[in-house]
Amino acid sequence: MLPNFLVVGAGRSGTTSLHHYLQQHPDVYLPEVKSPSYFYCNRLPPTQDSLHERVNRDYYVCDTAAYEALFNGVRAESAIGEVSPAYLASMQAIAHIAEKIPGVRIVIILRNPVDRFYARYVARHRDGLELQESVEALLAEERKLPWIRDDAVGTYLSAGFCSHFIEAYMERFPPDQLHLTFFEDLQRNAAEYMRRIYEFLGVCPDFDVNVSERKNVGGGYIRNPVLRAMWTKSASSRLLVRPYVPKRLRDPLFSLITRRTVSRPLESATRLELVDIYSAEIEKLQSMTDRNLAHWMQ
Repeated sequence: MLPNFLVVGAGRSGTTSLHHYLQQHPDVYLPEVKSPSYFYCNRLPPTQDSLHERVNRDYYVCDTAAYEALFNGVRAESAIGEVSPAYLASMQAIAHIAEKIPGVRIVIILRNPVDRFYARYVARHRDGLELQESVEALLAEERKLPWIRDDAVGTYLSAGFCSHFIEAYMERFPPDQLHLTFFEDLQRNAAEYMRRIYEFLGVCPDFDVNVSERKNVGGGYIRNPVLRAMWTKSASSRLLVRPYVPKRLRDPLFSLITRRTVSRPLESATRLELVDIYSAEIEKLQSMTDRNLAHWMQ
């Protein structure tokens, strides 16, 4: 069995919370595994096994039989899906989806690329997955790389340029199979946001979803310095033991360790630099979605 809907990202745009909210609906089936990324990783070349690649591929389900097995638990649910932000950062993934499940419904979440860039840095630095000690140093390195790519999975700056990926979806799928949403709407009124998602998926939109808990919030520095050092420096060890620790234990531990954080505001000069980089992209997204995004450039 293959899914009949996908949430394709963008990353750091509330996809973990959305996964949690979707799972609550009795007519929606999602596997416990988030971000299996099958339609991306199934045709990837072998990895060089750097820490970055291992972290990403630890979540991937690349084998066809293993991917289909994720949906073995489906009973009477009518909306069967999965959530993988990699699908909004890869032309190869879009082509694979169109080839294998052309009738699929697709949910796209857009977020201010400046905020998304910084949220990714803060979360990965907190978790010991980003070694640059300042976002300014990271941005200086990112500026040397191509900004617009056919494969932007796992990137910082390039992943914010997503209009060409959205255009690819629009070219391959009819409008009634695409649902473009905004992260700020999820933040502003999650219950109403979910009602519209349920309606798009063809299930009862009036389901009383519990949206009181937000998942995988970026936060900032872990407040306790001892706990911060322990967590940040244990990235490689956590990666090794992760397959042997059940999700029902991993998630509460993560929430406990990261629940008390110190905010890390983005410096105004760095924000202006990022706004300048993304201004043309934001204007393009504004035109494509017919939504006023001027506040993204302030």
